[in-house]
Amino acid sequence: MTKVLGPYVVVHNIGHARDCVAMSQKLGRPVTLISPPGAVASMGPDVFLEIIAQACDGAPQEAITAVMDCGNDPGQALAALSAGCAAIRINADAGVLSKLRDMAGSDEAVLDGTPLALFDMAEPAATPDGLQRWLTP
Repeated sequence: MTKVLGPYVVVHNIGHARDCVAMSQKLGRPVTLISPPGAVASMGPDVFLEIIAQACDGAPQEAITAVMDCGNDPGQALAALSAGCAAIRINADAGVLSKLRDMAGSDEAVLDGTPLALFDMAEPAATPDGLQRWLTP
């Protein structure tokens, strides 16, 4: 699995994901796409995985990392891992995080709920210029 590093971008739909992947490729910069908070329960892992697969079609796999946000629900987190999500994010205590990391087979596959600096594609600042500034080191 690709190490989960920023810059982090929250994507709400296929258009957002495609825009992020295209900008990532234009800049030659990796990006981590994160589902909206708790999206595992609303959009589900299958939809998120399909969005990512379609957006990443033709992109170098090592350039794009996808993270499914599971809110604070360990059952949904397990469902996301079982559905094939390579990385998840969950607000949970250390014991739950440890068990999920064991199930995932990687410490890097499970992010805790520590706040991250995020660029949210649903925000007014989510213009092409804003995204480019966010992804530029």
